[in-house]
Amino acid sequence: MTGFHSGSGTPKSVARDWFGLASFTPGNRFLRDGGRLYLLDSVGSTNDFLRGLGETATGRLCEWDGWGWRAREIEQLSPVQEAGTGNLVVARTQTAGHGRQGRKWTDCGGLNLSVVIPSHRVALGRGFSVWLGLMTVTMLRETLRVDARLKWPNDIMVGERKLGGILLQREVTATASLTVGGLGLNLATPRGGFPADLQGTATSVLQETGSLVKPSVPAGALMAKVEDELDRFEAEGWAPYRSSLDHLDCLLGREVRVQSINKVLAGRAAGIDDGGGLKLTAADGELILVQVGDVHILHTSGPDGKAEDPHGR
Repeated sequence: MTGFHSGSGTPKSVARDWFGLASFTPGNRFLRDGGRLYLLDSVGSTNDFLRGLGETATGRLCEWDGWGWRAREIEQLSPVQEAGTGNLVVARTQTAGHGRQGRKWTDCGGLNLSVVIPSHRVALGRGFSVWLGLMTVTMLRETLRVDARLKWPNDIMVGERKLGGILLQREVTATASLTVGGLGLNLATPRGGFPADLQGTATSVLQETGSLVKPSVPAGALMAKVEDELDRFEAEGWAPYRSSLDHLDCLLGREVRVQSINKVLAGRAAGIDDGGGLKLTAADGELILVQVGDVHILHTSGPDGKAEDPHGR
């Protein structure tokens, strides 16, 4: 187990650690580059903070020293100015989190995480966001025993309810290229605890499993999962993951409506291609590839009057 120390060497009580630093075990790629973990009490957006934007925030800077984590005293921390591999921001609360296409992510009590994606050729590919979503879903199933599935392009679902979402933001300058991955995951929201507009459409790990989970558990498991699979994804592409993607694609075989750029498309979802695009079979049999859009499932009824689900949930 990793050590949990203050900057002065005085042990701190793990029981007072909302994140669970002592059990945070990301992969070696993150640690060998000198892991720097910003644990913030509250922030507007973890993605913005990691990209050097926004206001200062109260929190601790935790650094990996080869033996364990060393947590500095609580202080006012400025947004990260020179983010690199091994930089991670986690906030207990997030007040202005980003969703896709400029939407807001509502923090309902969970994991608010942003991390610098390791410099890797595959991280620049169009299909990387979907692959990252698949790794997240797989981690949730393996580590937390949640029946999570992926809704194209980057929503994490359990049945018809949203558990979380992923956002990738890339910045390319004359001297550097930075890819930041953000994850919002509902962990501890009790039944009836979501805002009125999310009741019935959102869920949490607590609701699905009955267990309270420290944010460090899924955070560490996901980062280790990505590290374990990143080189394989570069070497072998989608081949080793195609079966899992098809099985965990909650849209596959379902009638959907897609609000794409300046047009609405309808048809049966036919899977996700290697470039991360949604394949759609139109009513006339034409195969359409959608790269950007919002998907709405059209609930057709089966013989029992319930919505059909090709996955048999």
